[in-house]
Amino acid sequence: MNPWRAPRWLAGSVRNKLLAMALLPLLVAFPMLVLALALWGNVAYDRLLITKVRSDLAVAHGYFEQVLSEVGSGTQGVAGSQALYTALRPANPTERREVGEQLALARERLGLDFLLLYTPQGQPLARAVPSGLSQADASAPIPLMPSALGGAVSENGRAAARARLLVLEPDALDALAPHLSPRLRIPLVATRNAAPDTRETEHRAMVMLATHPVRDAAGQTIALLAGGLLLNQNLDFIDHINRIVYPEGSLPFGSQGTATLFMDDVRITTNVRLFQDQRAIGTRVSQTVRDAVLGRGQTWLDRAFVVNDWYVSAYEPLLDAHDQRIGMLYVGYLEAPFRLVRYAMLGVMGLIFLGVMALSAWFSLRWARSIFQPVQRMNRTMQLVEEGQSAARVGEIAARDELGALAGHLDELLDVIDEKTAALPRWG
Repeated sequence: MNPWRAPRWLAGSVRNKLLAMALLPLLVAFPMLVLALALWGNVAYDRLLITKVRSDLAVAHGYFEQVLSEVGSGTQGVAGSQALYTALRPANPTERREVGEQLALARERLGLDFLLLYTPQGQPLARAVPSGLSQADASAPIPLMPSALGGAVSENGRAAARARLLVLEPDALDALAPHLSPRLRIPLVATRNAAPDTRETEHRAMVMLATHPVRDAAGQTIALLAGGLLLNQNLDFIDHINRIVYPEGSLPFGSQGTATLFMDDVRITTNVRLFQDQRAIGTRVSQTVRDAVLGRGQTWLDRAFVVNDWYVSAYEPLLDAHDQRIGMLYVGYLEAPFRLVRYAMLGVMGLIFLGVMALSAWFSLRWARSIFQPVQRMNRTMQLVEEGQSAARVGEIAARDELGALAGHLDELLDVIDEKTAALPRWG
């Protein structure tokens, strides 16, 4: 016994069987194909977006490393300049004003936030005074060299050209550059999905710092030059990264690119907007990203909720001179425009497949009809003959295939039967 029995509506009709054979692939195979293509397209589209943001992060990382190198090489160049050495020669007693003017010119030229000169023992000699600084700040005494600067020069007296990334306490930065103190206090803003935190303010400083020796003709160290760049609320720095990574017209569909520097999980400089004209400085990263990047040291390449919207995001950890994770570098772009385009593409693809299915169903029904209509006419003819209408015939059929030939043979057979039936009374 057959374990699978067809329904009565299907088992009792050739027409229904033909329609099922014609429409079943369209109703089952086509939707499955559409679903498979939609899933594959969705995954492929996501991979394209992630590949894009990965390359964006590589560009931002390259520029960040370039600035570290420029801070280090620029400070090294000033430390090795003949002008500075001449001003520090014993034959020419050092005048703080003269050395300070040289340092100020070098600081302006290099775009640094501070440039200070110390003796090898850490006693202050001079510092660059930024233009526009108040008289009180300009004449403030220079304290002893902070301990953070002491580890910049190796034991053999040679320093790397690349600057270090450090987190300094407020008093350490105040000793280097008191005029930068207003940029330190960053009130923390309550942020959705951020890790719980009892702090109300971030007051530490993240700096790019380089310390290089100033040597005499015999190679002896006669001074130490420290130069650095403060990253807290450094809007020019982060805006320049954003212009490099996302130049105008680089993102389609109205998406917007953003860049951010984090100290720990706090945005200390960013062009992500909290409101229309207010940057999201002081907001914090989500706990999921924090755990992955700062907790496990991973690079995040995925969707992420940034302040108030979803972005295709890339985060990488920033390491200090001791290879400790102290912050993050972020780039990303709005996902919403790409999501709308994705839905539009899926909708267009669905409409195309619906059109193809409708057209295929129309052709399938026409071809199925060319098969079951001759069969139906032959079956109806046989029923009429059984009911006593011996003159019933299938008639002319447009099909020139086996069914058409079978219908013609059936009519011929009925003609023969009709003739024999009419002859029987005569024979009787």
